[in-house]
Amino acid sequence: MAQRIIILGAGRFGSHLASRLSEFGCEVLLADKDAARVEDLSQDGFHTVELDAEDESALKEAGVQEADAVVVCIGENMQGSILTTLLLKDLRVKRVVCRALDARHATVLEKLGADLVVLPTRDMAYRLAERLRDNTGSDRIPLSGDYQLAHVRVGPPLHGKTLAEARLREEYRINVVLLTRPGPNQTTRSVEPKPDLRLALHDVLMVAGLRENINRFEQECALPE
Repeated sequence: MAQRIIILGAGRFGSHLASRLSEFGCEVLLADKDAARVEDLSQDGFHTVELDAEDESALKEAGVQEADAVVVCIGENMQGSILTTLLLKDLRVKRVVCRALDARHATVLEKLGADLVVLPTRDMAYRLAERLRDNTGSDRIPLSGDYQLAHVRVGPPLHGKTLAEARLREEYRINVVLLTRPGPNQTTRSVEPKPDLRLALHDVLMVAGLRENINRFEQECALPE
């Protein structure tokens, strides 16, 4: 059964999130109190509803208590974000995810019991810093200490080899978590990284390991950007 996710706040962040979740097969309801914005997004194919997220009755009517997760991404209205989060926790929503505007806002949301708080601007800046620090082409996600998760596009040195033949664990001390490759009609499909999986140019390997090991692997085996 598809996950049902309600997004409160249909700005750029909320609408991009809704679009991506829909691609993943989730059932997404995008909610906002701006009637014109709701109508525009509805015309674009989104499942939308006009509601005031600070209205407990409206939240209940939208079905937040039956949703698998509710994401609060209410523009620049910090007070509204805090009140909405409090209401959702009082309604015992299964999972409350909040977008924070700054560190102080994030702290308040965490104290209110939000299950996950994200700071998109900060998080994106950190990921860009990882790429700039080592002049790498791959997207990097910090894990713990100097360990990272990276998306590296397969280059000529690996083309035609199986994962077993590539010996990435032995040669670079990195672990392959997932492989994605281009599908029909500009889609992308995920492939389990089995030892006999044969690699091809433009496949993307999601690898985990120490920063310096990923750097060496990318320099020697990745397709140039």
